[in-house]
Amino acid sequence: MKLTKTEKRWLTLTLLFFALYNLPGIPGYHDARGLILHAALTVLPLWICVYTGLFRVFRRYRLKK
Repeated sequence: MKLTKTEKRWLTLTLLFFALYNLPGIPGYHDARGLILHAALTVLPLWICVYTGLFRVFRRYRLKK
C-alpha cells in the first residue's frame, strides 16, 4: 500500500508536534505558565492534527459492507 500525500503530511505533522512536546526551557506542568505553553504549542495542535488526519484518511478508505 502506497502512502498518499495526505497521509504523509499527517504523519509529518504528528511526529513534529510529538517531538515538540518536551521542549527544553519551558517550565514543567507544575507551573501554570508552563502548562499553558505546553498546551498551546503542542497538545492542542497535536490533537487537532491527529483527529483531522483520521477523518481525512477514514473518509478516503471507507469500509464496504
